[in-house]
Amino acid sequence: MYKPIYIFIGFRYFWNSHLTNFKKIITILSIIGVSIGTASIIITMSLSNGFQSEFKKNILSFIPHLIITNNSYYINESKFPKNILKLKNIQKVSGFISNKVLVQSKKNITIGEIITFKEENYNTFKTYNIKNYLYTLNSKEKNIILGKKLAEKLNVNINDSIKLIILPNNKKNFLKKKINAQLFKITGLFNTKNDIDSYQMLINTEIALNFLNYDKNYVTGWRVWLRDPFSFNINTFKIKKNNLIFLDWKKQQGEFFKAIQIEKYIMFLFFILILLIVGINIVITLTVNIIEKQNIIAILQTQGLCRKKIMLIFVTLGASTTIIGNFLGTLISFILIFQGKIINFLINTLFSNVSVPIKIFPIQTLIVNIVFTLISILSTLYPIWSITKSTPSKILSYE
Repeated sequence: MYKPIYIFIGFRYFWNSHLTNFKKIITILSIIGVSIGTASIIITMSLSNGFQSEFKKNILSFIPHLIITNNSYYINESKFPKNILKLKNIQKVSGFISNKVLVQSKKNITIGEIITFKEENYNTFKTYNIKNYLYTLNSKEKNIILGKKLAEKLNVNINDSIKLIILPNNKKNFLKKKINAQLFKITGLFNTKNDIDSYQMLINTEIALNFLNYDKNYVTGWRVWLRDPFSFNINTFKIKKNNLIFLDWKKQQGEFFKAIQIEKYIMFLFFILILLIVGINIVITLTVNIIEKQNIIAILQTQGLCRKKIMLIFVTLGASTTIIGNFLGTLISFILIFQGKIINFLINTLFSNVSVPIKIFPIQTLIVNIVFTLISILSTLYPIWSITKSTPSKILSYE
C-alpha cells in the first residue's frame, strides 16, 4: 500500500506509461513553459544586478554618494552633524575642500575641479591608483595630480606646468576682486576610466587652503559613502541644524539613476507577466485534467477519500509540473550565465561590440523558484474546488 495515497495518485496522473501521446505532449509543453519563464526571470535579474554592480564600481566608487555642506560651500569642521554616524548605511565620511577653477596650459584652457588630498584619508582615493605619486603632494611644493583625459585635453604631461585660475563667486564683485592665479607642476596622472578623469585634480590640503583663502578649520563640506547607495532615503539624513544642505548622487547622476529605476520597473512588469502566463497555463492544463477525471473523482469520493485529499492529488500534479520546470529553468539559466560568452554572443548579433555584465544572487534565484511554486499551487485550488463541490451522485447520475 502506497502512503500517502494522494501523492501516489498525483504522480500517476502526472506521468505513466499508459498516458496518450497527446497528454504527454501537453505535460512536456507545460514543463517547457515554466522552464522558459524561470530562466527568463533569472537571466533578466542577473543582467540587472550586473549593470548595478558595474555602475557602483565604475561611477559610485569615485563620486561621493552624499555631500553635506551649506549654502556658501564654506563651513567650520566643528559643525559636522555627528548624528549621521549612527546610521547603519554609513560606510565612511571624509571632509574635503573643493572648487571649480579655470585650467590653463600653453596650448589650451578648460574648466576643472580641484579636490584636496590628505595622506590619512588615502582610502578615499585608493581607487585612483596614485600611490606612487602620493609623496609629491606635500605642503611645501605646488604640485598637482590630474586625470589623464584632462591632461590630453590640455595637451600636457608629467613635469609640465599648468595655471589654475579662481574666479570670484559673486558676479557683482567680478571686476572689483583680483583674480587669483597660480602655477602648479604636474607630478602624476590617474586613469580611472571614469568621467572624473576629464575634470578632476588632486592637490595638498594646506596648499588648497592658501590658494582658496580658506581659514584653517574650514572645509567645503563632507563627502559620505554608503554601503548601499540605491536603498537610502535622503530625508533620513536631513538635520535642521546649522543650515546644512544635503546633495545626493541621484541628482549628480540623474540620467543614470532614472535608467536604473526604469530597468527595475520593466523587470518587475516582466516578472508579473511571466507569472500570469505560467498561472494561466497551469489552470488550463489542470482544468482539462480535472474535467476529464471528474468521474474518477466521484468514484474516489464514494470510496471514502475526503475532499481535502482529492484536492491534494491535483495540487501534487500541478506542483510537479512547476518544480520540474523550475529545476530545468534554473539549470538552463545557470549554464547561460556562467558561460557568459553565450549571452554576449546572442546580444552581439543585435548590437555590435557590447559587453554585458552578469551577476547572480542565489537568494534571488531561490525566491523566484518559491514564488513560481506558490503560484502553481494557488492556480490549482479553484478548478479543483469547483469540481469537488459537486456531489458524486450528481456526477455519476448519467453513467
